[in-house]
Amino acid sequence: MKKLIVLFAAAAVLAGPASAGVVKSSKSQIVFKGFGTFTSTSSDKLTADRKLTEAESEFKGKGLLGGLAGKTFLRPGKTGELVDLTGSSFTQIDHKRKEYTTTPLQTWGETRRQAMGGSDSGSSGKTESDIRIVKSEFKVTDAGESKTFNAFACRKFTALWTVDWENTRTREKGTDRLETAVWTTPLTDALKAAQSEEMGFYKGYLNAIGLTTEKLQQDVLGTEWIGLLAAFDPAGGKSNLKPDAAAVAREMQKIEGYPIVVDGKYFPAPKVKPAESESPSGGIGGALGKLGGSLLKKKPDPEEAKAPAISFYTEILSLNAAAVDPAELQVPAGYKKK
Repeated sequence: MKKLIVLFAAAAVLAGPASAGVVKSSKSQIVFKGFGTFTSTSSDKLTADRKLTEAESEFKGKGLLGGLAGKTFLRPGKTGELVDLTGSSFTQIDHKRKEYTTTPLQTWGETRRQAMGGSDSGSSGKTESDIRIVKSEFKVTDAGESKTFNAFACRKFTALWTVDWENTRTREKGTDRLETAVWTTPLTDALKAAQSEEMGFYKGYLNAIGLTTEKLQQDVLGTEWIGLLAAFDPAGGKSNLKPDAAAVAREMQKIEGYPIVVDGKYFPAPKVKPAESESPSGGIGGALGKLGGSLLKKKPDPEEAKAPAISFYTEILSLNAAAVDPAELQVPAGYKKK
């Protein structure tokens, strides 16, 4: 999963006093059925306009596509990311090679939107989807369960999003669903302070990359990860499904406290194998589309067929509102800019 960090001027680094901020550590796992599993542990240091994340990640790929991904954009190892809202820059740090690259936040935002399956820059060059939404429902429920995670006493909420759809070309119908468990802990004064610092930073970050604060709620629920299915779903067309923003905002108000654990699973409707004379529609086309099409011809494993297409899990290990020294939020000395 993608993390954010802060880069700022050398003078500010050397002379800047400690600022109010947040120090947090977490772990996460994202499983793509038939493709691979991405795991990561990370530590964040955040102030009002800067954020540094150091992450240790690993990807275990499955099949040809998963193996290729593990050798290219999902390589394991220790990396860093820096976000500087004042300088409007995003920096990626490769600790193994002791190198870094810096990109304007606006450019980074557009790249991120495209990677997640869409862009706000228009629909030029895109074909209209054959999928018609018949019914979409989003509901949050208090599960009435309690559990402790890393000394945080938590309460469980469940969020269920279901979408009934129809393919207007093939007349195929189905129901997709996203099941998310959110474990929250009561907001103490310390957590309120941490939450306030985080919200202030992320609102500025989302504005800088051209997104709205509604993305904060979608990120919590994991709906943004559904967009990644566009790259691995050559018979798709459903990967552009989005929950209604107003419904999400209304239902999310039922979730009380600070999210400590988010555990989500996405179940698309079962695919219908295309006839031999037909070629899969949708997808990203080219060589990757052909590779994805070949995956559809494999005989499915009954147990694997029951598994979610995507599952995502995040857990906060520690969280503190604390003073952060700006001198800590920079690219390590001696690293070369690519």
